[in-house]
Amino acid sequence: MPGIFNRNNNNLSKVKTPKELAVLIEDEIIAFFDVSFLDVYILNDAKTEYVLEKSLNRLEGAPRVARYKRLTSEDPIIIHLVDSKEAFLAKEINRAIAFELMEERRTFLFSLRDKLIELGAEACVPFFMEDKLEIVFILGKKRSEDEFSAREIELFSSLVDQSERVNYKFDLLKREIELFIKSIRKINDDLEEKDPYTRGHSDRVTQFSVIVGGRLPDELQKIPYGEISLYYAAEFHDVGKINVPDSVLKKPGALTDEEFNIIKEHPYESMRMINAIEKWFGRGILEAVLYHHQNYDGTGYPGGKKGDQINIIARIIRITDSFDAMISDRPYRKGMDHEKALSELERGRDRQYDPKVLDVFLEAYREDMFRDVFSSLRGISQPDLF
Repeated sequence: MPGIFNRNNNNLSKVKTPKELAVLIEDEIIAFFDVSFLDVYILNDAKTEYVLEKSLNRLEGAPRVARYKRLTSEDPIIIHLVDSKEAFLAKEINRAIAFELMEERRTFLFSLRDKLIELGAEACVPFFMEDKLEIVFILGKKRSEDEFSAREIELFSSLVDQSERVNYKFDLLKREIELFIKSIRKINDDLEEKDPYTRGHSDRVTQFSVIVGGRLPDELQKIPYGEISLYYAAEFHDVGKINVPDSVLKKPGALTDEEFNIIKEHPYESMRMINAIEKWFGRGILEAVLYHHQNYDGTGYPGGKKGDQINIIARIIRITDSFDAMISDRPYRKGMDHEKALSELERGRDRQYDPKVLDVFLEAYREDMFRDVFSSLRGISQPDLF
């Protein structure tokens, strides 16, 4: 019997939410126990009651309808699980009643037994996350009419306990990433305060890029966490400019060669500043930031790659970054109108810009997909971390 759990250990690493755990147990575990039915109650967002998420009926004949759509915190099943923090069998409650001497406790156990009979439940298994009861699994009788053994419920509970640890580690990792993202975002905000002409630039480039990337799903799949990497690479592609002297960053005229060489260091600086992100999302996001000024024909900077050798995310940002820079006001010029900027992009086809990505960008523009970006910078939400 333990083999069924061993075979599912790898799947636990994919479990991120209580609902996903419910699906895992429904799809891969319940058939092994051959139960007649399984009801899954999940704590609602308001943390006030447990709502029936799934009712799996494996009985022949007329379909079974779950008796209750909700269980409150005052339900004897919930009270008992919160108090004991472990799974239990209905037959154990009968034995507990027989040996219980305190009248108040006996009264409670009778109410619990009656509720189990009403539901036709043979066992209840809890799922706790950070000491909070999140899911209640209510199991019906076995279709074979055999009784559940304590060992079977122990094995079922071991899967749930393991899932709790996976969820806890996932939550810690998510908080760590969110803290890091927040710190880099603060630097981006400081950069925009330092250089008002860049205000909103990263937001617009991010949203342009997400729209274009959404039309290139096969390409993004080649990079681990492609959608997330695109989002954060676009958002933080210029964060390294925080280290560029004001005399260079805000210069109203043309840059000298020496000053331009300073500007050319910002992709390296940006990559260095977000370097910790590699351990979570892979190197693709760093390469995207490093090569976002690399031209399709191999020119540009930092050099060393051309064509499809350049990270697809960098090729997307190369276009969206250029377009936003062209239509935005700068200390040394007014922003171009859109049609002129689009013409400039066309002039750079095959030389600066990947023609396939450029076609996708132009198509999205003509279909008015960027309307929200131009008007309010709303409409594209931050991606899920995993």
